[in-house]
Amino acid sequence: MNLLSNYLKYLKLNKNLSTFTIRNYSNDLNDFYTYMNKNNITNEKKITKIIIREYLSSLIEKKYKKKSIARKLSIIRSYLRYLKSKNIITENHAELIHAPKSTKTLPKIIEKKEMSKLLETPKYNYQNGTRDQAILEIFYSTGIRVSEMHKIDLNHIDHNQQNIRIFGKGSKYRLVLFGEKCEKSIKNYIKYSRNKIKSNNLTNALFLNKYGSRLSVRSIQRIVKKYMLMAGIKNNLHTHSLRHTFATHLIEEGADIKVVQDLLGHESPTTTQIYTHTSAKHTKEAYFRSHPKAKMNIK
Repeated sequence: MNLLSNYLKYLKLNKNLSTFTIRNYSNDLNDFYTYMNKNNITNEKKITKIIIREYLSSLIEKKYKKKSIARKLSIIRSYLRYLKSKNIITENHAELIHAPKSTKTLPKIIEKKEMSKLLETPKYNYQNGTRDQAILEIFYSTGIRVSEMHKIDLNHIDHNQQNIRIFGKGSKYRLVLFGEKCEKSIKNYIKYSRNKIKSNNLTNALFLNKYGSRLSVRSIQRIVKKYMLMAGIKNNLHTHSLRHTFATHLIEEGADIKVVQDLLGHESPTTTQIYTHTSAKHTKEAYFRSHPKAKMNIK
């Protein structure tokens, strides 16, 4: 398992992957090693195309989703590519295997009326209301990831230009914008809540817990889920749904896809393209649900 430990260190130091991504790599590769040990395969040189196929078949039998199987194969492929670069193996047999084609599902989003209700909900929580409202406003105003929200420091926010410098995937920075309502919620939180929290950590983090430490990713996820339930949003939505909602609502209002791509921090426009399909589907559903004669057979 020293090889695996070295690979995980390589991902952190050379690839600048996040802690959460590395954890996923570790979990998937440990699962693969567990399968190999059960089949008495103790040497990485014995990882053949047949072994990998049989492992994937075992995942299908366990009712794993095609998307999960494709991810595991991709991680195994990357790991074997690393081993080959270190001359530990001579062939990367995972390169010869195609991932199962998964049915593309459009991301779920929150309706505009529901979103307005969600943003108002923290007002009824007086203890952490200003903090939680600022979190929701930033999510919807910027479309950032929860891991990016977790990393925001006070000096990342430019109140004059109304932007935030975000440290995103691949250790790259980008600027995201926010409007007046979001600006007001951030200032309210800092003035009436954050500045009153006693902290021995001298942290520059924007969002703090009651102990004065940086708010964790899990805590942010729990906060968002709590308010979604309070607002009556129960369709298995989460923090990333706010990112989907941000992008879809922008495109519905006529934003250029290149602008949305830049704001989301996507490397390729293909990744952003899905929101045009979501927007079209959402528009169609809204039409047939709302137009008084949409369901009538008009001749």
